[in-house]
Amino acid sequence: MLAIISFSFFWKLPYLGVRDLCLDEPFTLYHSQKSVKEIVSLCTKEPNPPLFMVLVHFWSKLVGFSEESLRILPLFISSLTAGVLYITGKRFFSFWAGLLAAGLFMFSKYFFYFSGELRMYGLMCLCTSGALFFFLKSAEEGKPRDFWFLLLCNVALIYAHYFGWFVIMIEGISALFYLKNKVIFKRFIWVLLGTAFCFAPLLVVFIEQFFVKSTDGTWVEPPPAGQFKIQVHAFLNSGMVFRLMEFFVPIGLGLAFVLGQLFKTPKKYIVVLIWWLIPLGLMYQLSSEIPMFIDRYVLYCSIGLFVCIGAFIERFAHFKWLQAIATLLLIAHMIGSFSMEKEYCRREIRAAVEEVKTLESDGNIVILYPEWSKLNFSYHYDLDMFKEKNQLTGKLNEAEVFPFYTADQVKSKASEMRKNEIILFNNAGPYDAGYVEMVKGLKSEYREISKKEFPDNLIVSVFRKN
Repeated sequence: MLAIISFSFFWKLPYLGVRDLCLDEPFTLYHSQKSVKEIVSLCTKEPNPPLFMVLVHFWSKLVGFSEESLRILPLFISSLTAGVLYITGKRFFSFWAGLLAAGLFMFSKYFFYFSGELRMYGLMCLCTSGALFFFLKSAEEGKPRDFWFLLLCNVALIYAHYFGWFVIMIEGISALFYLKNKVIFKRFIWVLLGTAFCFAPLLVVFIEQFFVKSTDGTWVEPPPAGQFKIQVHAFLNSGMVFRLMEFFVPIGLGLAFVLGQLFKTPKKYIVVLIWWLIPLGLMYQLSSEIPMFIDRYVLYCSIGLFVCIGAFIERFAHFKWLQAIATLLLIAHMIGSFSMEKEYCRREIRAAVEEVKTLESDGNIVILYPEWSKLNFSYHYDLDMFKEKNQLTGKLNEAEVFPFYTADQVKSKASEMRKNEIILFNNAGPYDAGYVEMVKGLKSEYREISKKEFPDNLIVSVFRKN
């Protein structure tokens, strides 16, 4: 287990500084500067529970604000997840099942990316893997200590992300498989009740968030037809791993049928199957009404998927040599199909901000679009300014940088300050409706004299008054 954790950590470590801190990461870092009490109160307005932000609060005090040092925290969390997957597969199925589950996780492009992201998704995956381990251990051994650890994982899970309740739901369904064992079943019920009790402080917030999302909608689009299978393939880098599974499992099923073991499958195999299949399928179906089916939100479902693949190969490949071949082939394919490609670097926001700084002069002002991009911008523009947690907008304005949404706001501010030139920093992409409308409005009085694009969806333009 230690070797798995160490390998997962150190082979990703050199890449922590490759990608700029961007998108939602500056939001997490900015608000983590506040007191723990303020962070907890923020969750009444922000659609995520406070646990990860609290961890970043203490971590940033220890290591500072550099991208590399900050990202050690999510990388360490991700590396622990690899270790938990390995020990889960090995403890309840076989060595090869554990190695495969950990290998699929470590060499998944998705997890390579999110293992270094300063957001809560990696923590959610760690809590999911811990909950799976202690659920299986509790069901097998029935020791009170394991139920307490399961409760701890549950509470951490739902305080990491509200979607953790999908995992709690699966625990409730899985507990029904042990209905005949009254002691174990009752303890599972107590764990579920304890989880709900511990969540009581956020219950009203959770209900309000769900009501808002279900009535006002979300920024996420409903998934297209076939996205469920596409997402499973993406967890495994391509469809090939899944197709290899489709090859090995039927062979194993046939052997199990011939040997009379097909209908003697232990409950734990069903548990790991539904651990990913039901939440992923349910989120896919619900997304037609409340869109939520995007990579980062369903990431935790892959935890059950990886263990399930290892478990089913162990069960139905039947022979040790066949398990070994299947495991090594699947891991080899994951390694062979692994590539960072452009998606890993994602956004070159540091370069875009540097471009703005080279263009700045006494005769222009800087406009940030959309308004929320001020956190992304300020982290790379002036870190000391970013650390002004309650005065950021004022400090930006002093530097003649203004976050705005409309062309009228921009023109009014430029006129007020008697500036003939506008530097527009667009963090929403060239096809964003608000950006297109802003450019159209500016061109009624200004002409665009330069425009430079940066990967991905970043544009720095200069407009000069006619």
